[in-house]
Amino acid sequence: MIEKPFTINVLGIEYKVQYVDKPSDVDIFKRESLWGQCDHWTRSIRVYDNGERPIQDLWRTVLHEVLHAIALTVHIDEKFNDEDNLVDLIATALVDVVVRNGWMEIE
Repeated sequence: MIEKPFTINVLGIEYKVQYVDKPSDVDIFKRESLWGQCDHWTRSIRVYDNGERPIQDLWRTVLHEVLHAIALTVHIDEKFNDEDNLVDLIATALVDVVVRNGWMEIE
């Protein structure tokens, strides 16, 4: 069984991963309810986890936020916005690849 990450190194930048039990606590500014958020200023990734979400869903959210961090770092963030759902589709596909290839075991 794979554990939830609490730090993630993205291209040499370390992000702290925080898990919160309310979607409204995910947004660092408390403006909206979210599944996840990557804040580049604080180098943090915040993820909604009420203890009932399947680990695969948590990892999809984590990878979604990691993709945002990568896009900003390599300066392609303007092409990688949430409006067209591209980030979420790639994150979902990555989790599937990781699980199907046995790199991550999910109960």
